[in-house]
Formats: sequence, structure tokens, C-alpha cells
Amino acid sequence: MSKINEIKNLKRQQTVITPAQALAETVNKEENNVSSNEQTKEETNQTRKEERKVERKRVSFDIRTDLHKELKMQSLVQEKNIYIMIEEALVQYLKQEKN
Repeated sequence: MSKINEIKNLKRQQTVITPAQALAETVNKEENNVSSNEQTKEETNQTRKEERKVERKRVSFDIRTDLHKELKMQSLVQEKNIYIMIEEALVQYLKQEKN
């Protein structure tokens, strides 16, 4: 649990920049960062609005603690909600099973 807390604390200290931004541009000017951060926030809000349109069902299941811990850490690193990561993995798995 301490690694998760360390990651959370590091994220709180960081400036807001997504991995996509870091790969797409170098961080040189504060002016560019401010405008790109605003743009990223708008894109994130748009994505969340689209996600809200999807009908979801609340489920409960047991999972190994080590898997949950790793999933939680990955969700922090990828800046995604756990349920989105699980949905993506399930979609990928079900596509493989069909083939």
C-alpha cells in the first residue's frame, strides 16, 4: 500500500500533464502548457461525457489482493479509472474468444 501512497503523493506534486502531452511536445514554455492543459481538460471532459452515455450495471466480485493492488497502481500511472481498464480488458478478451 505504501507504493500506491507514494505514487499519489508524487502525482499531487506534479504539474498537470498527461503522458500523451509529454510524448507529443516538449515542455518549454509555460504559455503553451497553460493552453494545452486547458485543451486536455476539455478533451477529458468530452470523454467523460461520452462515457456517461453508456449504460452500466454495478457488479460485485472478489479479486486477488495482489491483482487489485497492481490494477490500482496501473490506473494511477495511466490516469484511467479502474472500471474503464477492466472494461477495456474484457472487451479485448471477448473479441479474442470470438475468433
